[in-house]
Amino acid sequence: MIGRMIGPYRIVAKLGEGGMGEVYRARDSKLNRDVAIKVLSGAYATDPERLSRFHREAQLLALLNHPYIAQIYGFEDFHSVGQPAVSALVLELVEGQSLAERIAQGAVPLDEAVPIARQVATALAAAHERGIIHRDLKPANIMLTPTGTAKVLDFGIAKALAAPPGPGEADSSTFDSPRFAPTTVGVVLGTVAYMSPEQARGKAVDKRSDIWAFGVVLYEMLTGQRPFEGETVSDTVAAVLRGDVDWTRLPADTPDELQRLLRRCLERDPENRLQDAGDVRLVLSELERDVPAVTSRRASPARWEPWLLPAVVALAAAVAGVIVWPQLVTMSRGTAAVSGPIVRFTISPPPGVSDISNVALAGDGRFAVYEGRVNGESRLFLRRLDTLESQQLTGTEGARWPFVSPDGTWVGFFRDAKIYKVSTNGGDPLVVCDVRGGPGAAWTGDGRIVFSRTWLAGLSIVSEDGGQPTVLTTPDPAQQEIGHWWPSMLPDGHILFTVVTAGTGLNDARIALLDPEDGSYRVLFPGARASWMASGHLVFYRTGRYQVVPFDLSTLQVSGESFPVLEDAQELDPSGDWPQPVTTAPGGALAYLAGPYVPPSRLTWIDPAGTRTALAFAERPFVSVKLSPDGRRAAAASLEGGRLLIRLFDLDRGTEEVPQVAGMNWNPVWLPDGRLSFTSMRKGDFDVYVKDVDGASPETAILSGPDDTDPVAWTRDGRLVFQGSEPDGAYPLKLLEDVREPTQVRRLTEQHVENGGSLSPDDRWLAYHSAANGRPLIYVRPLAGNGPAIPLSPNTGEFPTFLRDGRQLAFVRGRQLIVQTWRDQAGRFETGPERTLTELSVGSGWTFGTPFDAAADGRLLALVRTRESPPSNLRVVLGWDREVSRLWSNAP
Repeated sequence: MIGRMIGPYRIVAKLGEGGMGEVYRARDSKLNRDVAIKVLSGAYATDPERLSRFHREAQLLALLNHPYIAQIYGFEDFHSVGQPAVSALVLELVEGQSLAERIAQGAVPLDEAVPIARQVATALAAAHERGIIHRDLKPANIMLTPTGTAKVLDFGIAKALAAPPGPGEADSSTFDSPRFAPTTVGVVLGTVAYMSPEQARGKAVDKRSDIWAFGVVLYEMLTGQRPFEGETVSDTVAAVLRGDVDWTRLPADTPDELQRLLRRCLERDPENRLQDAGDVRLVLSELERDVPAVTSRRASPARWEPWLLPAVVALAAAVAGVIVWPQLVTMSRGTAAVSGPIVRFTISPPPGVSDISNVALAGDGRFAVYEGRVNGESRLFLRRLDTLESQQLTGTEGARWPFVSPDGTWVGFFRDAKIYKVSTNGGDPLVVCDVRGGPGAAWTGDGRIVFSRTWLAGLSIVSEDGGQPTVLTTPDPAQQEIGHWWPSMLPDGHILFTVVTAGTGLNDARIALLDPEDGSYRVLFPGARASWMASGHLVFYRTGRYQVVPFDLSTLQVSGESFPVLEDAQELDPSGDWPQPVTTAPGGALAYLAGPYVPPSRLTWIDPAGTRTALAFAERPFVSVKLSPDGRRAAAASLEGGRLLIRLFDLDRGTEEVPQVAGMNWNPVWLPDGRLSFTSMRKGDFDVYVKDVDGASPETAILSGPDDTDPVAWTRDGRLVFQGSEPDGAYPLKLLEDVREPTQVRRLTEQHVENGGSLSPDDRWLAYHSAANGRPLIYVRPLAGNGPAIPLSPNTGEFPTFLRDGRQLAFVRGRQLIVQTWRDQAGRFETGPERTLTELSVGSGWTFGTPFDAAADGRLLALVRTRESPPSNLRVVLGWDREVSRLWSNAP
């Protein structure tokens, strides 16, 4: 049989055999997946009436799509020339060991048995709701996957393959009716030791028979022995019908509630037995919360516990601020078992390092690499988790977006339109290849690097030793795809990535699966930036939250419902920008930055004396604010539900509204005539649109080419100062001379500019801030001509804004809002004294445009934070995969 083709399936190996026939592992040549083939034998394969009946009922069985139930893909009759006809079931192939094999090793500990039982009860409840009874539940029909999931096999097969009822016998309509009609009377199916008394007597059975069998299985898990046994089949049937259960075999620590559950499952009278598997699931879910759950039962090749547990415990004792919560530390001969502790602690950057924005973990959790800033310049730091200090990686000044090789010997990063790699043991960085740079890169297991070519392009792959990259994917315009971002690896070599589509940025993104061998990919589900964990889940980002969903590596399909996690983790940049605040390692570790990406703030007036007056509008996660030319309205952008949107505030009436504009929009800038311009991401890149907010006319595009553009300021004669992207990744300031001619653009600054700028009231001077020279400084240059950029002072500063009196310039330095006098002295910009007006925290968090704007009467309308971001520390969780398994087990 091995090697034979049965239809599109090639038989690979024999898995086992039973009364119904033999089971084989097979490869589906059409769908390129492994399946299980159960070849029916004897009466099961030759009785036309029985086969016809099963064909009908298998259609309903195939509808059982549940994470704890192994699915039936089909029932086929195969005919090959020169070969006997074969009738076979095509089933989901479930890797792992059966519960029977697990019990053969000894009784299952309580903390392991309760989660398994809860998953089996959940499967029974789901099937019973469909009107399907298992009738043959036993440990041999329950598989425990390497990811810790229990899957029930052969749902309804024994019933479906039973001989049809004879004359006068009750017809089994279990699969044809939503109600639980009794099954065949007089026909005994199943395995004797797990049969209910009514089933053993050949009486009509319903879902309560499955509950009896469940009780037998749970008893056997806890004790390692069956409750009903005999030397012969007859003796076993007698024990089922009349024998007493030896309750003293149960472990001494068995909770009373679990004992009561078992007794109610094993009531011989069906009327006194628990009536519904859903009730069983609820009891076990409550027990699981009370019993510390260790639900990860896999043999991972890269577990961290054996080497790291002593180091982490020592670290916890030595370092202030480290928090450790061990959960069920199981030790055997001095080595941590597979189910070790969950350990949480924080990593603080070295003195002088701030604004951690990107983090990556070694696959086995041995170290973390993070990006921090020193005097405004990004650098990479490596923190081995068995040491107490972080070390800067040599030659990583200006490095962004770190990623780690599978063996942990190299760290890759982006800089100066190139991908580099640097050894974790020291040495100079090496160039891998040129790249304009898009979000994300990942190392494959065979020594290659997959990366996003640019924001509006697909993925490419290159050898880790360098060379010419090969294109893997190209976005499909027919599907409104505009970019492929954030590749990450699955253990089998497939690649997860994010498909970005035109619309509202990451809220419209989708997770896709790529086969790197042929470049084909398919969309899996909505979301962004997914990565795989050894618990058998994917963690991803969607609509402003991180979520986890079970994922079956054997089928490469989602196998359950998603649920939220990491409520305190920092969100992704809504436009898909560089920050990577959350990362996971395949071995089960997690590292993340806590706190909101944009802390909430309130619109507040600050007068020339520094006195604050908060407006009555609700606090929101605002990112910028601008006053209208007449000062009666304000436009502010805010990050809500993972999407940037613009709100308009009538300062006189105290009302607010959200203009009806498509896509994701931010960075509002008023025109002199009272219209509003803004940045829009509706087609993927950053474009500039203008809308008459007082009328019903639609917005119109001013700059909508392939380059990113953001409005900064409008001159009184209708010219636009904007930021525009360059191939090297810089965003200099530019001037659009005529909105009717988008190509009439003049570059104003050579260096990269941060967060827009401001025009003086007479349109003669342009102020902006840049960190191109290593730290953020404020520069002023004439708008006309090609005069040089003048540093305002050697001190740092951000967000310069001209006041409307033409004599003062406000800006932020650290946590201080500063006002400095200036004058135009015969065409030269001269500065005078400066004073601190008030504190204004703009710190970490996404801000584009300015967090304040000037009114004609000298007041500033500012975004004043109502809550601060937590310190720029990195939170690390070792064993987070087990935490996810527990959370998923308890999810409703």
